[in-house]
Amino acid sequence: MASQLAVITGATSGIGAAYADAFAQRGYNLLLTGRREQELGALAARLAQQYSITADLQIGDLSDPRELQALVDTVTALPALDALVNNAGYAEDGRLGEIAWEKHRALLDVHVTATTQLSHAAMPRLLQSKGILINVASVASWLPTTQSVLYGPTKAYVRSFTESVGLAYRHEGLRALALCPGFTVTDFHSRMGIDPDTFYKNKGFTRAWTAEQVVSQSFRDLDKGRLVSVQGWNYKLLVFLIRHLPTRWMHAALARSSSTRFTERNP
Repeated sequence: MASQLAVITGATSGIGAAYADAFAQRGYNLLLTGRREQELGALAARLAQQYSITADLQIGDLSDPRELQALVDTVTALPALDALVNNAGYAEDGRLGEIAWEKHRALLDVHVTATTQLSHAAMPRLLQSKGILINVASVASWLPTTQSVLYGPTKAYVRSFTESVGLAYRHEGLRALALCPGFTVTDFHSRMGIDPDTFYKNKGFTRAWTAEQVVSQSFRDLDKGRLVSVQGWNYKLLVFLIRHLPTRWMHAALARSSSTRFTERNP
């Protein structure tokens, strides 16, 4: 088991770090990628010591085509690969015309291009090992995200892409999963300039779950052969309602929310 290898992008913190810990517990060696070398190095050192595995790093920003290509080249050259987790991702807070195009391009490159290109590069090795492909989408993949205009659409792509790949290769032993978390206790919102306590103290319908809970649920869903994983009764119910209630109701609610936010920003 110790010879198995997992590659995890965006592994510095949050869900990516939780996946690194989970795979290390299962005896996988790790190749961790991210932008914050000091934090990622500390995580790798801890996991290597705690679980007696090897944890290598490749520092890079996947919105930079050259750095993405460097990681693609690394993955392509691996003699064996047992799991790939495309977790790198973020959101920009604002409507389409309020965000510079370069920021939109960077988000598209991380969510769409990097996820697709790395999955493509890894596929021959994953098929050899009958391995695992996990792509991190979001509950927002079922919603128009009016205030982070590309987040929902790009995560919808990730979810649909993963389902397509998973079904196409299921008969060859590939286990693919689109992880669709709701609010999760990570540094995601603080990096957007949003007070995380807005979400994390809520114990009701929009309550947040820990990254460890989200990752544990994803492994249970993988074991059940599911293609999509949603953590928590609240977000499972939300997805059910989105998929079964009239679309016009959802659009009306989102339009009201967007109008309220515009008024708050432009008193």
